[in-house]
Amino acid sequence: MSRFPPIRILCPTDMSDLSRIAVRCALAWAKRFGAKAFVLAARELGLPPRYFTAEQIATLTRQAEQAEDQVRADLEKWVQGIGVPDTPFEAVVGPGPADRAILRAIEVVRPDLVVMGTHGRSGYNRFLMGSTTEKVIREIPVPLLTVREGCRRLALGPAGAVHLDIRRILCAADDPKAPAANLAAVAELARAWGATVTVLHSLEVPRWLATVPAGAREETERHLKQLVVSHAADVRANVVVTEGPAYQRILEQAAREETDLIVVGGRRPGTDLPVFGSTAIRVMRHAPCPVLALPGGGK
Repeated sequence: MSRFPPIRILCPTDMSDLSRIAVRCALAWAKRFGAKAFVLAARELGLPPRYFTAEQIATLTRQAEQAEDQVRADLEKWVQGIGVPDTPFEAVVGPGPADRAILRAIEVVRPDLVVMGTHGRSGYNRFLMGSTTEKVIREIPVPLLTVREGCRRLALGPAGAVHLDIRRILCAADDPKAPAANLAAVAELARAWGATVTVLHSLEVPRWLATVPAGAREETERHLKQLVVSHAADVRANVVVTEGPAYQRILEQAAREETDLIVVGGRRPGTDLPVFGSTAIRVMRHAPCPVLALPGGGK
C-alpha cells in the first residue's frame, strides 16, 4: 500500500473551474502533510502522416517540444494563481489521451495520492476531462481523492486562504473483516487534522433473507470496535452498524454528520474487476464532500 500520509501527490487538470477546485484541494493536502504536488496536464499529439520526410518530422518534433514548453509555462502560472502559497509543486505535461497520461504519470511520479475532480454524473467515463475514462478507475493502483463538482465551498475563498479543515471523517468499512489498513490510514488523517472518526458498516441483506441474522449486528459492531482500539486508540472514534444498501447509508450518514471526508475501500489492483466497486463509485459520484478511495492490498 502507498505511504500514508502522502509525500507525493499527483493532480491531473485541464485548467477548468472544476479542476481548479481539485488542484487547490491537492495543494492544501500537500501543505498539510509537507508533501510535494505534481500537477499534470495531458497533451494529445497525433502521429505525422506516413509521407512526411525525416526533415518534416524533425520540424514537427521541434514544434511539439516548443508547444509543450508553453503548456508547462501556462500551467505553472495557472497553479500559482490558485492561491496556496509556500507549497512546492512541479508542473508536468504528459502525452494524452488523458486517461493514459494519468496512468503513465503514476508510473513515473509514483505518487502516494492522486487527486481528481468529478462531475458527479452517471457512468464510469464521466470523470474529469471528458477523455478521462473508466480505465483510470479500473487500473489506478494508489489512493484516489475525488472532489465532486458540488464541493465548491471547500476550495473557494480569497487568495492564500485554504479553507479545507477536516473535522469529521467517515470511514466506510465495506468489508468488516478486513478494514484494518483503511483504519490505520484514517487514524493518520485524523491525527493530522485533529478530526473525529465514524466507522460505518451497513449490513446488506439478500432478497431471499427477510432479516439480518440474529446477533450479526452486535458481532460486527464488536469486531469493528476491536479494530478501532488496535489501530486508532488515540483517535476520537465511534462505530455505527446499520442495515441497507451500503452507498445509501454512507451518503445518509455523511449528510447527517456534515462529514468533511469520506474514506472508502477498494479491491486489489490488477484484477479483471475495477479497483473500486459499485459502492465506492456511487459514493464518489454523489458525496457532498471529498472522497478518499483506498485500493485494497495494492502496492
